[in-house]
Amino acid sequence: MLSGTAEAQLVLDKGLRGTSTEQLATISQLSRLIEDHPVPTFVNAMLLRVADAFKDGSLALRVAIARALSQCGSHLTLAFSVPEIFRRFLTVSHSNDPNARETVLDVLAELSPLLPESNQCHHLIRESLSTDNDGEYRATCRALKAFASLSHSFAESIVLQIGKILEEDEVSESRKVLLCSSFSTMSATAQVVEQVFEIANIILRRTISDEYFNAFLSSTTSLCIEIRYAISKQIALLLDLLNPSERDGPPPSKARRSIILKELRRLANYSNIWTEEQVNIFVGSLQPGMTDRSLMDFFEATTSLSKNCPQSNLSALKGLVMSNTGYGSHVNPEVSIRFVYFASQVFCSPRAFENETSEFIESTMTAFTVVVVSTCTCGKLKRRLASKLYRAVGDLLLTYPHTQYPFALMIISAVFSAFDSPITNDNNQKERLELMCRLVDSEKLYILEIQKWACSVRSEKKRLFDAYPSEFSYLCVAVGTSIPPDFPSVFYNDCSVLKYDTARSAFRNGHWKKVAAPNLESIDLTIMPQFERNWITALRHIAESQLTELGLDELEKQQSHLISALAALKSEKTHVRFGGDLRFPIGMVSAMLSSSYAYFHMVSVMQPFLTCLSGALKPDAFFNPVMSKRFLVALTSCESSLNGALAEWSSLCRASFCADPTSFDLITLFYLRISILLVAVKVLLKKQSPDTIIQIPALRNARTCSLLQRERLEWAINKIRTLQSISTPNINIIKTIYTITEQLATTPYMLPRFFFQQFYFVDFKLSTTPQAERNETVTVMSGDTVPVRVDGAITSTHPSPIRSIIVFAEVVCPTSHTKSQILKEVVDPTDNKYFTAQFLLTFKTTCEVKFRIEFIDQISRKQWNADGGLTLPIMVREKPQPTGHEIRRGPVSIPTDPRQMVRNSMFPLPDHI
Repeated sequence: MLSGTAEAQLVLDKGLRGTSTEQLATISQLSRLIEDHPVPTFVNAMLLRVADAFKDGSLALRVAIARALSQCGSHLTLAFSVPEIFRRFLTVSHSNDPNARETVLDVLAELSPLLPESNQCHHLIRESLSTDNDGEYRATCRALKAFASLSHSFAESIVLQIGKILEEDEVSESRKVLLCSSFSTMSATAQVVEQVFEIANIILRRTISDEYFNAFLSSTTSLCIEIRYAISKQIALLLDLLNPSERDGPPPSKARRSIILKELRRLANYSNIWTEEQVNIFVGSLQPGMTDRSLMDFFEATTSLSKNCPQSNLSALKGLVMSNTGYGSHVNPEVSIRFVYFASQVFCSPRAFENETSEFIESTMTAFTVVVVSTCTCGKLKRRLASKLYRAVGDLLLTYPHTQYPFALMIISAVFSAFDSPITNDNNQKERLELMCRLVDSEKLYILEIQKWACSVRSEKKRLFDAYPSEFSYLCVAVGTSIPPDFPSVFYNDCSVLKYDTARSAFRNGHWKKVAAPNLESIDLTIMPQFERNWITALRHIAESQLTELGLDELEKQQSHLISALAALKSEKTHVRFGGDLRFPIGMVSAMLSSSYAYFHMVSVMQPFLTCLSGALKPDAFFNPVMSKRFLVALTSCESSLNGALAEWSSLCRASFCADPTSFDLITLFYLRISILLVAVKVLLKKQSPDTIIQIPALRNARTCSLLQRERLEWAINKIRTLQSISTPNINIIKTIYTITEQLATTPYMLPRFFFQQFYFVDFKLSTTPQAERNETVTVMSGDTVPVRVDGAITSTHPSPIRSIIVFAEVVCPTSHTKSQILKEVVDPTDNKYFTAQFLLTFKTTCEVKFRIEFIDQISRKQWNADGGLTLPIMVREKPQPTGHEIRRGPVSIPTDPRQMVRNSMFPLPDHI
């Protein structure tokens, strides 16, 4: 049976030999085939075959090939027969048909990363810039942009030609707009940048259309952002255009001003580059007659400038806010909301009020609070604007808590005022509730009051409570709170989706048994598909596994529920669509089960000494040191259980690269639970000093759920410091270690968001050479050294790139474990996407080679485990014995040479010889 790549090649070859319709249908599948098999040999073969079809095919087929190659992305760089591929495509460039040349240029634009220094391609682009055909000219500009972004030499040689075309009056402005876009990604040296700015000084001073003006500024700004070091020069150019001197001409029109402000807004993201003079010039450009669009761009630019800027720039922006609070009451909410958001970013900066008195802060913020309250009560806003406004309100309430600043109470009253209305969709109630959820997640100060208010809404304003089920259910089960006794556990009786949503919120905030379990139990599973049914079943068991008190019976019940949950999750591990999403839930439930076993072991060791044997351990005259030593001997056996649980949590941490920051914080804190308990045991066993306690790492994202877990761990660490490393612990020491165990075991787990939802995705596609056919093995001879090549492609949506790849090759012999071995190769990915590792393996018996991946990311430099892998089955055969005649030494005589016998018969020797 053929392998996947062989089948794909067969599909392509068969389709390209068919009718024109079949050829077009086959080419449309090219990107999918290459994406499914990102193997260099396969991609190379595909491109060679497609190049032949392009050379001999119709115009429609060539257009389809150009479109298909544009969908293949960076996978094309895996090809290695580059000169031959280009030669076949370029044969069409000699055609007299401009449409054919257009398709060639479109293809070259996609293949430019393969051979960016191709002189033949550069020459073709230069010649095609003078074409009269609009389609060919468009493709030429596209190819020019692609090659100029990769080749320094081509960029240096073409920039002057571009400048001449842009200066020519005979060339239409539509063509100039297309051409100047090549500046945006140009691989610019210092010489090229200088030439581009010289062109800009000529072009921008001429009378040109707004479209051309916009395209030119946009492309040059993109160029400066790409190379970074010319940003300051571009800022100066834009500010000069925004505020020209009298000799440079009149001020820009409203349309031109809007274009310039839009580009300055892009450059404002690099606030550390702006000088104080440039910021002051920009701040001074605010004028009363500006259009709403210009004001929107202006305040968005100042918002970006306020982030990570020097103190002098921040002072200028603060002065802008304090002298222009009227914009917070602008008739257009698009302007007023942007001003409020900008002002909140300035005032929430830690350096905003350095060296200012408390009276100045109070008066300034009170004046701004009036603007905020007015904006919050101005009526219903668009969802996008309302989200922006209440993000600003949230920043203010978190920076200035109401317990310290009275003006914050005015903002809180304005936020809650919208819920007095009987209309449930009035005054952006949803966005205000999302603000409350953020406050509950970020600051413990607001938790109890907001949770109490949310519970009262259900009894007093049931219609409002039912209108926003997700938000109210999350607030009612806020972290660190308890449900009122008269409050029902099931908030919404008529909808299974809302019950699941409530249970999910309860899982994330630690209300498993009282809220999550009843809601999940009330869901009817008979009408659900198998995967959803098993998922809900697993969640039910997880909810019932929560410990409220520490005891052997309770721990056994917990283990029973976790085992059932683990079985339900593993039964769906092979699900085609959702099986991969269960990797983390299975790992976390397994780690929780190992922790439960460790707690059970600890309690079973301590319980006899705390009950029937406690009299012999009291620190009095009847203290028995022998009993104390027996306790230490029994406690020694707990180390293995704790180490096993610690290994489970460590493995889960290393497999959580795609977790969001809050989820990773929680996983790390759960790992530290077992780690701290293990330290406590080692301190009692005199294997570690109580002074060398582990440190809790800084949180990536300080949320209340993580802070509460951290506080409990800090309490346990302080308790360990009170333990005395003595040879004979008494009953008080045992009670202390029991209390530590009890607090760590009964502190509710808070299922991270990563348990339910994955924000990022990282996948490794592997292939080997030699490659095993399906359901078959690779046959080698015994004792031969075989080179095995592993090619991989990375698909990732994670913001942190991958620094290096560690490929492990584990040779597993089913008949003998002593012959197994593990090899590893560390490689760096190419273009952050592709890697290749090679192994020289000697096989003496039939075995399997299991390949797995670990990787190190660029930002944290931590080593992570990747999911999946690849297995290469090897069949070893003995070498055949040689089949030729062998000369044996021994009593057998060597036969006489026949030629000698003939000579002796013709010339007989004398008898005496």
